[in-house]
Amino acid sequence: MGILLFILAIEVVIAIHEAGHLLMAKLFRFKATQFFIGFGPTLWSTRRGETEYGFKGLPLGGFVKIIGMNPYEEVAADDQARSYTNKPRWQRALVLVAGSATHWVVAFVLLVFASMAIGFPTGEATTKIESVTGSIDGSPTAAAELGLAPDDRIVGIVGSTADEWNEISSYIKEHPGETVTFELDRGGEITEKEVELGQAIFSEDGDVVAYAATGEELRPLEPGEIRGGFLGVSPQPELATKALPGAIVEAGSRTWEVTVLSVRGIGQVFGMVFDGQLWSALSGSGERAVDEGPLGIVSAGRIAGETVSTGRYLDFIALVVGFTVFVGLMNLLPLPPLDGGHLAVVAYEAITGRSVDLRKLIPVAAAVISFFVLLFLAVLYLDLARPIKVPL
Repeated sequence: MGILLFILAIEVVIAIHEAGHLLMAKLFRFKATQFFIGFGPTLWSTRRGETEYGFKGLPLGGFVKIIGMNPYEEVAADDQARSYTNKPRWQRALVLVAGSATHWVVAFVLLVFASMAIGFPTGEATTKIESVTGSIDGSPTAAAELGLAPDDRIVGIVGSTADEWNEISSYIKEHPGETVTFELDRGGEITEKEVELGQAIFSEDGDVVAYAATGEELRPLEPGEIRGGFLGVSPQPELATKALPGAIVEAGSRTWEVTVLSVRGIGQVFGMVFDGQLWSALSGSGERAVDEGPLGIVSAGRIAGETVSTGRYLDFIALVVGFTVFVGLMNLLPLPPLDGGHLAVVAYEAITGRSVDLRKLIPVAAAVISFFVLLFLAVLYLDLARPIKVPL
């Protein structure tokens, strides 16, 4: 369900993007003859006025056809006044920007909804379980032996006053390999269950880098590492909802944060391509770390599926928001045939006062398309052959 919802979200974002172009073109009376989602053979279409609307067979994007944007197109005399090249530059710029601008509108609206309906983390953790790690390298965790599941709640620990997550977590880490009795709440029924905690080695950042189940021994510690107990659960964060005014402020702040992260993300993607990291990832084997090569649509879909299946709807919305803003920024890069490339042409014409022969940019556009197709195929291969290793 999560994967299907993610695919649907992508298609909705694409449709809204193209609708932004179309509505702005209609506003300034550009002649737009086609509005399609997808490419390739037409699956279905209908005509409303001068514009044909429909769906193509390959759901890999969409387009709005505006008379005069194709430099090889013959424009009828009656359509000259409404063709792209004969419209004022400021109108052309707004038509071009309108598509990507919708990405921030969609992100903002989703974040307002999330703030009001779900709430964002306060920085504190609850004692309710969000996810359970069943096994590590084939060894079952203590949580699996207890039969813990998402939405179970750890009420306390027998013999201890710990009843908040930070206290419970500290107690677990301080008692590796020891038998502990937990008080658990499942559906309002309180029970006591005893289990022997696993042992783990934690990095300086708190990540689990090694694990030993009951009867197993841990490897020697390396500098900066610590040994501690391990249960195998992650807590649900404490969430706080807000009314509309507060939600608007919070959504604006978080939209800006996502934009900054997306700018960095674009730099990281190109950095991985040109400094050899992508090739290293492609020539490697086995699962890969999150920072080993860019994430593609398959990995994103897999993560979306996991978040929905475990009830982490806020994470799902965050994934859609991040994808939406990232694609919006990518589309504004000053590279033909992206919208940003057309904007660069408009800016050049405005500064120099000279028209640009778009036919001379066709080789550049072909090179850009080839680059992104190869990048897409490389990332698709990584997603399928070397799936992301989810941190413990």
